[in-house]
Amino acid sequence: MTERFDVVVVGAGSAGAVVAARLSETPGRSVLLLEAGPDHDAAHTPPAISGPSFVAAMAEPGRVWPNLMAQRTPAQGERHYVRGRGIGGSSAINAMVALPGEPGDYDAWERDFGCAGWSWADVAPWFERLPVPLRVATPRETGPIARAMLSAEPTAEPAALTRHGDGRRASVNDVYLQPARGRSNLAVRGDALVDRVLFDGHRVAGVVMADGSAVETTTVVVCAGAIHSPAILLRSGVDRPGIGLGLHDHPSFPMAMILHEPPSEPATLVAVSALLRSGYRVHHDLQVLAMDIVDPAMPTLGLLMGAVMQVHSRGEVRLASPDPAVDPIVEFHMLSDERDLVALRAAAALTERLALSESMAAVAVPAPYDTTDVALLAGVGDYVHAAGTCRMGAVSDPLAVVDPHGRLIGYEGLLVCDASVMPAVPRANTHLPTVMIAERIAGMFVAAT
Repeated sequence: MTERFDVVVVGAGSAGAVVAARLSETPGRSVLLLEAGPDHDAAHTPPAISGPSFVAAMAEPGRVWPNLMAQRTPAQGERHYVRGRGIGGSSAINAMVALPGEPGDYDAWERDFGCAGWSWADVAPWFERLPVPLRVATPRETGPIARAMLSAEPTAEPAALTRHGDGRRASVNDVYLQPARGRSNLAVRGDALVDRVLFDGHRVAGVVMADGSAVETTTVVVCAGAIHSPAILLRSGVDRPGIGLGLHDHPSFPMAMILHEPPSEPATLVAVSALLRSGYRVHHDLQVLAMDIVDPAMPTLGLLMGAVMQVHSRGEVRLASPDPAVDPIVEFHMLSDERDLVALRAAAALTERLALSESMAAVAVPAPYDTTDVALLAGVGDYVHAAGTCRMGAVSDPLAVVDPHGRLIGYEGLLVCDASVMPAVPRANTHLPTVMIAERIAGMFVAAT
């Protein structure tokens, strides 16, 4: 028999876990949360996930999409693109850095993209009341690269991290789903890959799983992230020309640092405990992360990662196959806009200055590096902050995919809620803004029903 739920939420990451928890607060509303990767409650979180190292978290079996490849620029071949898989999504494997972004980011959403109600004045109160716990690393958890950065630059700062008071990672599984798991109207299912959304005309009728089974519903909230949300919509035959367009991420310049000696207590270190935000063209449009854990097998390897935080280049996601087990084609077209290349030069120069500072020289030296344009195009990295592929905007905008309530334009009963709806990625690491978006869209949905 085909099951039926009032709402089906696809994806249990930084947005989906929030949406499912909030919508199931209404006792009469049945909610099914489907996650492609493994599920577990907070008490059974693998130690690698709850621990301080995102490197260890990403190595946990089943917690990333193993075959997802992406092209950053045409000058480099495809490389693996890390996306969280399993309960908590990328919030379970990220570096835990928590920033809201700059007020101007959200004002531009409303002013430039027609996202009415998404100005800083609108979203700031939601950031303030997020239940996500934030902590900075203790001195014992702060490694030599981070300490050197904090010493070298007066504006460098300890990073706010999504952690519990006892130091464990605070994923959305812990913060949102765990308190909701006892509700009789909420079902959470792992290892449940969604193929497509079913329609009756332009009205949602259900979802079809990769194994061919179906779930009946009148409301689907797609929260599969900026790579897989557009893929689901494309497999579903949704007719909106903007789906998959607008892909972007924060371009990065990684500089390997070779420590003079390994840390004395590497197991206690948080991988990223400090960052530097700097202005090139506008406030905080550059960022440098100090990374003290890159590969546990190489304890003397650290990293400084400079990044461009205000991004102009746009790429796309498109289907490689109608098979839901085949990941889509991902082309970022990074640095295709000259403004991003110029800004990455500035990020590389800032990273170099930190690497050669007296404080850093006392603990490490940079590995050979190249800051020429040819090298930047061939070696540009990412921040795994994919955004923009189902962007929000005015209903009259032909390239907008969802309206400012997250509702798919031209359809009834289908919402998209994750980083894919961001018209422009904020000058921030994307987890906290994604949680805010999920809180707001869930709130709008509840208010309208």
